[in-house]
Amino acid sequence: MTDTAAVIAELADAPFEARTEASIWQQIADRIKAACLDRRLADRLPGEHQMADAFGVTRVTMRRALTRLQQEGLLQARKGVGIFVRPIPLTYRVDHGKRFADGLAPGAKVSTQTLSVSRQIADAEEGQALGLAPDAPVIRLSRVRMVDDAPVYFSDKTFPEAIFPDFDAAYAPGQSVRDAYVAHGIEDYRRAETRVSGGFATLAEAEALRLTPDTPVLRSVAINAARDGALIEFNRGTWPLTAVELVLKIAN
Repeated sequence: MTDTAAVIAELADAPFEARTEASIWQQIADRIKAACLDRRLADRLPGEHQMADAFGVTRVTMRRALTRLQQEGLLQARKGVGIFVRPIPLTYRVDHGKRFADGLAPGAKVSTQTLSVSRQIADAEEGQALGLAPDAPVIRLSRVRMVDDAPVYFSDKTFPEAIFPDFDAAYAPGQSVRDAYVAHGIEDYRRAETRVSGGFATLAEAEALRLTPDTPVLRSVAINAARDGALIEFNRGTWPLTAVELVLKIAN
């Protein structure tokens, strides 16, 4: 028996409380949650059918418990692979002029999945954030950042086309926004504004981050500026709530 199977067997062995105290599915969810938080469970879980047999409940009851934990962000389902315990939350430091990888702990394996790059007309929010004239053309970049092969950050970025006429060609080789900056003469930049709020994953966010829809998430809205004050990027980002701790550095 694997360590994970042994932990599940131990959790299932304890008797259930009376239903008047908490429903069976909620008691199962609470037990699995506690084991995830203290890292007794930290990898792929057994299949839904196997876990239902272990707890002596129907698959419907088991599925409800697992769905609740996915909605809370403790578990993530990977299509065709199974259900996994999310890793320990990352610490991400938001700082001026730093690349995504620079904000993470040393040794993190960071990769990028570019979903789309397109040229469109700025919407009202983008135009206001970047100080653009109505109907100004912009470049939109949608992508997912992966850490150790797990998706942790989904972003929709907007750049003024007038500042980045050759964005696509500069970005494509390394999937690097920094490369696109440098190719257009922007060697350094600063974070002009960052706003963070909470919410629940939309269908698009859930698909990109391998979450169940309505899982709690953190949303960040940020504006980058070149050193001469030109507004160069508007970014709307989404993090699974339990996947990250954001650290915002206060300038002296």
